[in-house]
Amino acid sequence: MRAVRVLGLCVIGLLAAAGCASGPQPGQPEWTTTFGRSSAVASSPPPVRVFDAKAMSAGVTKVLSENYGLHDLGEVTCPDRQAVTDGNRFQCTVDVAGERKGVPITVTGTGGQYRVDAPR
Repeated sequence: MRAVRVLGLCVIGLLAAAGCASGPQPGQPEWTTTFGRSSAVASSPPPVRVFDAKAMSAGVTKVLSENYGLHDLGEVTCPDRQAVTDGNRFQCTVDVAGERKGVPITVTGTGGQYRVDAPR
């Protein structure tokens, strides 16, 4: 009789221990905390997109020729690494009939579009 009581207490103890498992119960969320370098990466500023000066010079030459009717164009040079930021303004230079002139450029959006004004 005593063996039956001891066996019963052992079974009750095992059932109680199984009910107190430390893992997540069905239907409960499991939380994970991560420490490390990820917070430093998240705080870094995003990379800045910039224009390619050679491609910009070719584009400005095309606009000056096709839109402004200027055909006696010499070398067009634009500053390197200008940010693709809406409203950013800078100036390219162009030789028009042997005279060096500035060409105002205004970035119009963040997709790489820009406005080319007439040489001054």
